[in-house]
Amino acid sequence: MPTLAEVDAYPVPELLVPRIKEEHKYSHGFAVGALREAKRMLYLSASTGEVVSPSGLIDPAWHEMLMFTRFYQEFSDFIGGFIHHDPTSGVPDGGRAYERTKELYRTHFKTIPDKQFWP
Repeated sequence: MPTLAEVDAYPVPELLVPRIKEEHKYSHGFAVGALREAKRMLYLSASTGEVVSPSGLIDPAWHEMLMFTRFYQEFSDFIGGFIHHDPTSGVPDGGRAYERTKELYRTHFKTIPDKQFWP
């Protein structure tokens, strides 16, 4: 199992950050941060075996990751598990999975999720 630092440093396709910026009107810095948090969220699920739920700010970065299928498969192999995307209409389960994700983030990574990305 990789470390969180290795997950953060995992290289992404050259066009991924520009695509997040353009498609979702994110600044460069915000796109980079949202992508980092999407990678962390997926790693959290793979390393804990728990269902996770992104914030509305991280979900677009995850969607863009999915468009780069080879990268997504390779990253999934790197973190130890392929995390499928199951779209829902609105907030699933009243937001309980999202709150549980932030709780897992705190306990597993020993840090508070950045409120800029995890409101």
